[in-house]
Amino acid sequence: MQIIFNGKSYNSLAEMPANERTAYEQMQKIFVDANGNSIPDFLEGDIARNVMTAFTNVVNYDGKVYNNLDELPADARQKVQDAFAKLNQMGIVNVNASMQASSKPAAFEPAFQPSKPLIPQEPAIGEVSRARGLALIIAVAVALFICATGAALFLFAR
Repeated sequence: MQIIFNGKSYNSLAEMPANERTAYEQMQKIFVDANGNSIPDFLEGDIARNVMTAFTNVVNYDGKVYNNLDELPADARQKVQDAFAKLNQMGIVNVNASMQASSKPAAFEPAFQPSKPLIPQEPAIGEVSRARGLALIIAVAVALFICATGAALFLFAR
């Protein structure tokens, strides 16, 4: 079985350097399918919450552990910022503007906002004003009276 991870090919886990193996195992934990339905568990249920829960402030890069994104080397930090910018464009996460300038761990919040319905939702039966409703009832009663009178005349005229 050939394993391709981070653009490199390995014949087994034993061939991977320790830092690559650690990252690979972390990915395996994220994509675990405990119920065996061929869908990674983090994609089931509340996806946004599951993805946000998977995010951690501790970053493991090139075999070293960093406590926040500001501690990363400049090239790695740029890659992370580019990745989150792409996620932000896709509407998956909303990256605070202070992410680049802050020395605190970056704050992320779901970018999902309630959307406006395509068709305005109005009551199926509009509320009828009292005067209009009364006029409608009188018109229906008059129409029924005329129909009944016409039917009676027709029957008696035979």
